[in-house]
Amino acid sequence: MSIVLYFVLALIVQAVALKFALASVGLKGADNKMSTALGVATLLNVAMLVTAFIPVVGWIVKPLVWLLIIMAVYNTGFFKTVAVWAVQIVIQWALKALLGLIGFPVSFGAG
Repeated sequence: MSIVLYFVLALIVQAVALKFALASVGLKGADNKMSTALGVATLLNVAMLVTAFIPVVGWIVKPLVWLLIIMAVYNTGFFKTVAVWAVQIVIQWALKALLGLIGFPVSFGAG
């Protein structure tokens, strides 16, 4: 599979998982659009790439950056954002397993 196709597929899966995770914890309507989820997924991937180069404390910074981005974009509280994170991980695992069954192995960097 081409690296570009792989990246686009992983990005779309992340955005779909984020959108459904937000909807499952109560954020519906105009604030939870697919275009916003794609933009946030792209921003999260870039942020996680940057934080990967921070030695020693990068593993602490990554979840904080993820929380701050989601809280800022979607205007959610801390506990709701943590719930989004947990639901998003489960959805991404399910989507990854489903795509793996049909021949598209996908991994996630910012989930």
